[in-house]
Amino acid sequence: MSMRVTRHFVTVPGGRFGPRQVHYRRAGSGPGVLLFHQSPMSSRDVLPMMARLCDRFTCIAPDTPGYGLSDPFGPPEVSMEDVADAVIEFADSLGLGRFAAYGFHTGAMIAVAVGHRHPQRVTGVAANGFVVPTEAMRAELLQHYLPPFEPKWDGGHLTWLWARLREQTIFFPWYRKDLGSRMDFDLPSPEKLQDSVLEFLRAGDQYRVAYRAAFAYRGEAALAGMQVPTLVTATAFDPLREDLGRIERPSPAVEVIPGGSADETLALCADFLARHPAPEPPPPPATAPLGGRTWQQMVDVPGGQLRLRRNDEAPGRVVLVQHDAASSSDQVEPVAQSFIGRRPVIALDLPGHGESDNTIGEDNVTVERYVEVVRQALDVLGLQECDFHGLWGGGLVGLELALQDARVRRLVMSDVPWHDDALRGQLQAHYTPAIEPAWYGGHLLHAWHLLRDQGLFWPWFRRTRAGILWKEPHVDPSMVHGRLVSLFKAPRMWRLAYQAHFAYPLVERLAKVRQPTLLAAPAWDPQLEATREAQAAHPSCGFLLLPDELREWGPALLPFLDGAR
Repeated sequence: MSMRVTRHFVTVPGGRFGPRQVHYRRAGSGPGVLLFHQSPMSSRDVLPMMARLCDRFTCIAPDTPGYGLSDPFGPPEVSMEDVADAVIEFADSLGLGRFAAYGFHTGAMIAVAVGHRHPQRVTGVAANGFVVPTEAMRAELLQHYLPPFEPKWDGGHLTWLWARLREQTIFFPWYRKDLGSRMDFDLPSPEKLQDSVLEFLRAGDQYRVAYRAAFAYRGEAALAGMQVPTLVTATAFDPLREDLGRIERPSPAVEVIPGGSADETLALCADFLARHPAPEPPPPPATAPLGGRTWQQMVDVPGGQLRLRRNDEAPGRVVLVQHDAASSSDQVEPVAQSFIGRRPVIALDLPGHGESDNTIGEDNVTVERYVEVVRQALDVLGLQECDFHGLWGGGLVGLELALQDARVRRLVMSDVPWHDDALRGQLQAHYTPAIEPAWYGGHLLHAWHLLRDQGLFWPWFRRTRAGILWKEPHVDPSMVHGRLVSLFKAPRMWRLAYQAHFAYPLVERLAKVRQPTLLAAPAWDPQLEATREAQAAHPSCGFLLLPDELREWGPALLPFLDGAR
C-alpha cells in the first residue's frame, strides 16, 4: 500500500523533564507500534520500516528529545532509563496504553530500555543493532565518540561535521583509522550525506545526549532481566553484529537471531512484532499549548502540512510574524517571543522552507503563490483578522496578503528589500548561486561564507570597498549557523523564493495598500536609508527605527499595531 505519513506535535504537560513538546510521525492503522530512530537522526530515519509496517500496524515514530523537532530533556546528561521514562510520558500524552516497540541502533537501546523498565506497557520489542561493548570499548566510546559541536566563526565546525559523518561510513568507530576498523560499505552519495548532515544540524550539540546514554547503558543486564518478548538482531553488514555474541545469558523472553540483508532483517523484525500485537492507538490528540513560550503545531493545508510556532496567552488580534527566503520560523522566533504576553502571535514556515512541506511546487514560485498558502493556513486556523509583521521578503508576502485579504488590519514591513532596476538585475544574477552537495563538503563553506558576508557587505557578493557595511558587523557565529541550517532546510526553494522577491513589483504594489502600514528597520539594516527614502515617497506609510535586538521588536511595534501612528 502507499504510505501516507502525517506529522504531529504532542504536548507533554509535565513530568520528570517539565513541560515539553514531542514531534512524531504517524502512518497506517491497526495495532500500535512505536519506532525509535538512531542517533543523531530523527524519525525520518525509520520511514523505511514504517513503510514495511503500515499495512498492518499504526506506526508512531517520535523524535527523541533533543533530536529532530522534539524539545531537549534539559539536563546535559541523561541515562537510558531516563529516556525510557520520557517515552512513557510521550505515550501517556497520546493516550497510548500498550504498544509494541522497534528500534535501530540507539533506538534499539531505547526499545529495550522501555520494555525492561515498563514491561506492563510493552507487548513486544524488536531491537535491530544492539550495543554490547566490552568495558574497555565502552570507556573508549564515551571518551572519544562524542566531541562537542559548537559553531565557529570560520565555519570550521562544518568541515569537521562533513568529515565526521563521511568517516563513520568508512571506519567504526569513526575516530579509529586502522584496517581492523575499516567497514565494507559503498560511500553514500553527497546528497545522502547532506541529508545526514541536516539531521545532525537539527540536533546540534544535543546529538551527544541519547548517544551517550546508549553507550553507557548496560544492555546485556537488561536483556538478562527482560520479561517482554524481545528479538535482538543485526544485519550481516552492521558493525554491531559482533556484539550479538556478547549477549551471554539473556532471559527466556529474549531471542537473539542474526539478520541478513537490510530487507531480510526488517522482515524478521516485522514478523516478530506481528506475533506480539498491541491495541490500536486512539487518533492523534490536538496539540495543547505551552505557557510562556512559542509552541509548535502542524497545520493541514491542500497538498501537505505546514509547521508553525504560536502563543495564544494574550488577548487581542493575532500578530502573524513572517520570515523571508532561505529562512524559517526558527529565525524569527525571537521576534515572535517578543509579543508573548502582549498579543497572540503566530510564525509560519512558508512552503518548502523550515519544516513545511512544499505545497506549491517549484515550477512557478511567486509571492502570490505564497500568499495563497498563507490564506489557506488562516482559514484552517479560523482567523478572522490579524496584524502582519514581515521581515525582508516576508514583508512582501504581507503586502500582497493585505492587498488580497481584508483580514490583515495593520501591516509592518521591516528590512524591506528595496532595489532599482539595475540592482534588481545584479541580485537576480548573483545573489542566489547554486549550492549543490560536493563529495568533499565544500558546499557547506560556500553557504557559510555567503551568509556571513551578508553581515559585512551589501549585496554580499559585492566584496569591494563600495560594498562595505560601515556598521557593527552582524556575524555572530550562532546567528550565521542558524541561518545556514534554515537555508539547507530549503535546498532548492531558497533560491526560487529569493528570485520571487526580486521580481515582485514592490513600489507599485505598496502604492495600492489601504491598511495602515509601517516601514521599519534597525540601524544595522543595509537598506536603512532606502527605507527612509521609500517612506518619504509614500507619506501614507509610517517609519520606525527598530531596536538592535530582535527580542525588543514586539514592544517597539505595539504602539503602531494598537492604533497609534
